[in-house]
Amino acid sequence: MAGMQEAVIGEVESDKRPSGGRRCRSLVGTALKTFLEVVERTADEDGSVSMDQVRRIANAFMAAEGPLSTFYEKTESTCDAIFEMASIERKRTDYLGRLITHPFGHLLDQAGSGIERKHLPQFFAAVRMILGDEMHSELKAKIRLIAETHRGEGGLIEWESFHTDPRAFLILERVLVTIARSFRRFDPRKDWFLIMMDSSPSAVSVASNAFVPKRAEDKAQRQFSERQMVQLFEALFAPVHPTTYDDDRRTGFVAQYGSEPQAVFGPFFVELKAMAGRVAA
Repeated sequence: MAGMQEAVIGEVESDKRPSGGRRCRSLVGTALKTFLEVVERTADEDGSVSMDQVRRIANAFMAAEGPLSTFYEKTESTCDAIFEMASIERKRTDYLGRLITHPFGHLLDQAGSGIERKHLPQFFAAVRMILGDEMHSELKAKIRLIAETHRGEGGLIEWESFHTDPRAFLILERVLVTIARSFRRFDPRKDWFLIMMDSSPSAVSVASNAFVPKRAEDKAQRQFSERQMVQLFEALFAPVHPTTYDDDRRTGFVAQYGSEPQAVFGPFFVELKAMAGRVAA
């Protein structure tokens, strides 16, 4: 499982990526607009242009050096990079991982937050243990189907629409309800979570049944602290803070879980606030 967890680290990246098709179309559009401007300047008074003139302009345009040549080179390198990114993107299938980490994804790139991508394998392992294998598999299957409905141009998932899909939110909500309920006895669960986040696998997977021991110098020194836990959980649970629920959402929540959002999440936020106070003291 360690190999699988490490493989999904790269999946938690910025979701605001340009679609290869849209980006390259805009680059072609820029070149076409420039070409049309040149054609218009050579047109007769009545606006007509002979096909011979158009062909001569096109040939000159395609053979041009200087700024246009630089533009072509930039276009080629940009499109190559985008299509390479698209190829990698199509191989990413940990939709549940992306969904869960989205609320705190900004912390992964925030200097000084202490929340780093190297923490994600242990975080995913902890979440899976809290959910249990059956629920974890069920939610992964459901979110995969939802993600497929957001597959757009070039076969890529439109992540912005994915994360705003109400169906995806309900899955995230179910995950957070399960986590919050597992923290009813806050201190023992907190200690367990910190141990999980601080543990470092002693081997890495190189095949389904083959592992290579890590060298001592390669073992991660995570030192995941209470301060980092507060930051992570405050961001992770922000979408389900009781104050975010309107009447319709609250009614749906009660129908699903048999309790008010305040009853499920309130005690967790109280403990988290107390923990934040201790860390800041």
